[in-house]
Amino acid sequence: MSANDFGRQKDLRNSFYDGIFANMFGTLTGGVFLTAFALYLGLNEFMIGLLASMPFLATVFQLPTSYVIGRFGERKRIAFWAAAGARLLWIPIVILALLSSFQFNTGPGLIIGLIFLSHALISISYVSWLSWMSDLVPHEIRGRFFGTRNMLIGAAGMLVLLIFGGLLDLLKNHFSRGVSLGFSVTFLSAVLFGMVSLRFLNRVSEPRATRFVTSFRENLWLPLEEINFRRFLIFTFTWSFSVYFASPFFTLYFIRDLRFSYSFVAALGMLSSLADLVGMRLWGKISDEVRNKAIIRLAGWIAVFLPMAWVTVNSHSIFIPIALNLIGGGFWAGINLSMNNLLLKISPQESRPFFLSAYSILSGLGAASGPIVSGLILKSIADVNYHIFSWKLLPLQVIFLTSTLLRFLSLQLFRYVNEPEEATIGDVVRILRSVRGLGMANGFSYLLHPFIEIAKKNGKS
Repeated sequence: MSANDFGRQKDLRNSFYDGIFANMFGTLTGGVFLTAFALYLGLNEFMIGLLASMPFLATVFQLPTSYVIGRFGERKRIAFWAAAGARLLWIPIVILALLSSFQFNTGPGLIIGLIFLSHALISISYVSWLSWMSDLVPHEIRGRFFGTRNMLIGAAGMLVLLIFGGLLDLLKNHFSRGVSLGFSVTFLSAVLFGMVSLRFLNRVSEPRATRFVTSFRENLWLPLEEINFRRFLIFTFTWSFSVYFASPFFTLYFIRDLRFSYSFVAALGMLSSLADLVGMRLWGKISDEVRNKAIIRLAGWIAVFLPMAWVTVNSHSIFIPIALNLIGGGFWAGINLSMNNLLLKISPQESRPFFLSAYSILSGLGAASGPIVSGLILKSIADVNYHIFSWKLLPLQVIFLTSTLLRFLSLQLFRYVNEPEEATIGDVVRILRSVRGLGMANGFSYLLHPFIEIAKKNGKS
C-alpha cells in the first residue's frame, strides 16, 4: 500500500468517526427531540412548522460561503469553526429553557432565534464539508463510501435515539421537573458529542481546492444556465416542498393525536434508523453499479404513498407503524444517498461550490416553505370537520393526504433529469433480486463489516 493510499484510508476512517459523533449531535437536537421540545415550550402547529423550516431557510447562507470557498479555499477551516459555533450555541439554549421552566420571563422567541443561528452555521459548515469531501473521495468509490459512512452514523443515531428517548420518559414520569431536566441532559450530551466529532474532523486532510477568478455575479447564474441541472433544481424544489409539507408533523401526530409515548416514538425512530443503516450500505453498492437516477425513481414511488399509509394508523396500532418505519427507512436511504451522489456527478468540479449551494438553497426553500404553508393550513382548518364516507379525518391526516398528491406530481418531473450512463428501474430490481438473502447471521455480519461485498448482477463479475 502506497503512502497516498494509507493517508487516504486514514482520512476516510476519521471521516467515519466524525460522522458518527456529528449525527449523535444532530439526532439529539432535531427530529423527535426538537418537536417534543417545541411542545414543551408551548408552540402551536404554525410555530412548529416554522421551527422545522429553519434548517432549510438557513441554506441561503451557503451562497456567500461558496464564493468565499471558491475564491480563497479554506474549506476545512470554515467547516470546522462553523460546526463548532453551531454546537456550542445549544448551551445558551439549554440555559434559557431552564430559566423558562422556572417562570422567568424569557419566552421562546430568543430560544428560536438561537436555534436558527445554529442552523445557519450548520449550513455554512455543510457546504464547505461537501465541497471538501467531493475532492477527497474518488468518484469510483463515492457510493460505497457515503453508503458505509451513512450506515455507521445511522447506527449511532439509532443508539442515542433509543437511550435518550427512554431517559425523557423516565425523568418525566418520576420527577416534578423531569421534562426540563431531560431536555437539559439531552442537549448538553449533544454538545459533548459534537465536540468529539470536531476532534476527528480536524484530523482529515484537505486536498488543494480548485479556485476561480471570475466574479460572484458570473458564478451565481452558472447552475441555472446548465439546462439539465436547472431541471434537477426544479425537481428538487417541488419534491422538497411536497415531502416537508407533511414530514415535520409526523412526530406531533404520534405524540399528540395518537398519544404514543416518547419511548415508543423513539423505538420507531430506531427501527427506521436500522432500516436506513442496512439500506445505506446496500444502495451505496448498487449506486456504483447502476448510478443514481433509477434508484431515486424506484424508491420515490414508495415515498409517495407513505403519508397516505400513515392515515390508516390509530392509537392502538403497533404492527403498521413498525412496518412503515422499516419500509420508509430502507427506501429513504436510497433516495438520500442517490440524490447526493447525483448532485456531485452532474455538477462541474471547477464551479462545484456554486452548484452545491444552488441545490441546497432551492431544496431548502422548498423544504422551508412546505411546513410553513401546511402550518397555516392547519391553523385555518383546526375547527373544520372532514369526512371520507363515515370516516372522520383529523387536520393532520388531511395534510398527509395532500402531501401524497404533491409527491406524486413532483416525481413526474424527475424523468426529465439526465444522468450519464443511467440505468433503468428494471436494472435496479434485478440487482435487488440477486442480493444474498440476509438471514440473521448474515445480517449481523453485514452490519459489523461494512466493506463486505453484496452479490453483483446476475452473470456479471
